[in-house]
Amino acid sequence: MAARKKPEPKASAPETRSREGIDWFSLYIYAVSLITILICLFSMVAIVRGVVDAAWPDPGYFDPYNIPKDSNLSPEQIKENFIEQNRRSAIKSIVTSFATFLVAGPLYLYHWRLAKRRRGEA
Repeated sequence: MAARKKPEPKASAPETRSREGIDWFSLYIYAVSLITILICLFSMVAIVRGVVDAAWPDPGYFDPYNIPKDSNLSPEQIKENFIEQNRRSAIKSIVTSFATFLVAGPLYLYHWRLAKRRRGEA
């Protein structure tokens, strides 16, 4: 009788499980996915709030009796300046939140697709 050869093990992805059975790579993928989706959600909320603040800016607290004596501006002009300052601040907030979304969104999509591929769904 001829000696049988033992089948060689198939080449597969490197093992990421430790002795305790934790798959650290999957844990990393899901953690990054969770964090980036939360960042996306919070940035979307900030964008909506910024749009509302830009459309209806808060006039702020204005005391018409506390105008410096050497000011050339009328109380109405000072109030308008406060409103414009709040509107500019809201637009800056929209830009910042949108930039955050543009960074976190693709990171989330990449890691979520990586997780799906790892599970064998893709």
